[in-house]
Amino acid sequence: AEAPDFDELAGVDAETYAIGDEIARGGMGRIFEGRDRRVGRTVAIKQILAELLKIYSDDEREIMLRRFEREARITAALQHPSIIPVYEIGRFGESPFLAMKRVVGEPLDDVIGSLDTMRDRLSLLPKLIAVADALAYAHERGVIHRDLKPANILVGAHGETVVIDWGLAKQLDIEDEDDSAPSVIDSDDGLKTVVGSVFGTPMYMPPEQAHGTETDRRADVYALGAILYHLFVGSAPYREKGKKERAHNVLDRLRAGPPAPVNELQPDLPADLVSIVEKAMARDPADRYADAGELAADLRHFQSGKLVGVHAYSAGELLRRWIRRHRAAV
Repeated sequence: AEAPDFDELAGVDAETYAIGDEIARGGMGRIFEGRDRRVGRTVAIKQILAELLKIYSDDEREIMLRRFEREARITAALQHPSIIPVYEIGRFGESPFLAMKRVVGEPLDDVIGSLDTMRDRLSLLPKLIAVADALAYAHERGVIHRDLKPANILVGAHGETVVIDWGLAKQLDIEDEDDSAPSVIDSDDGLKTVVGSVFGTPMYMPPEQAHGTETDRRADVYALGAILYHLFVGSAPYREKGKKERAHNVLDRLRAGPPAPVNELQPDLPADLVSIVEKAMARDPADRYADAGELAADLRHFQSGKLVGVHAYSAGELLRRWIRRHRAAV
């Protein structure tokens, strides 16, 4: 018979890793640069924020620990070129950790912010297709990310695109009672992760997530649409450039209605890309792509010059496309 998986994280001698400087911090944890002394490999080590464990009750701390362990196990089980690989999960004493590949790169929001023209932004579409493919892989395995945003996508110096921070990920076929436990109170910026009765980052979350109701794969589809919106417009949905707002204000606007239409803010955007964004960001989940794989397919069709399934082409559009394809003969 096949041996069962271990129910508890194994203890690891803290001397196994040489811990360096803190390199990132999120709503639940912080990440240090480290070195696995067994093999001489540079790694990134994630642990729970110590201050969170201090301010919560024993029951809340236990929930935090279970939530972190869930992230570690989910991330370690996902093996895709655009999902950050996990080398080891375990515990230093009572403190859980996960050791991951150290990816050196820029967050996608910084990359977008450095580009001035639509032509330059459209050159990033292959990166977004890689992200959609990674989410499609996760969706096939019943996992949703629930906090997808440009800051959680790293663009490496050698062309790699990696989705990180699966701290709010959920296995759809497993009931999870920990989702009601708070860990971060309202943020002063709608681009930050908020956890409590609402999970995720307000400017990229779908309306149903903002209302605290059950989510599925289509929540990630909406987030992908919001990232495309950010790419084409140059700023996140519901955000005025250069302005910070408290997360609850963004949530109020999200619950009230859709953001400004992408084609109003970017009139030169190709109509088929407008249709993709509108489909992905539909207010009703039933009107969206069923999963990230369908969205990736339409993006790939646009990239290769094929007809995009979600867009209703006029006779004039079809004629112009035919002329472009047969220019020499015409």
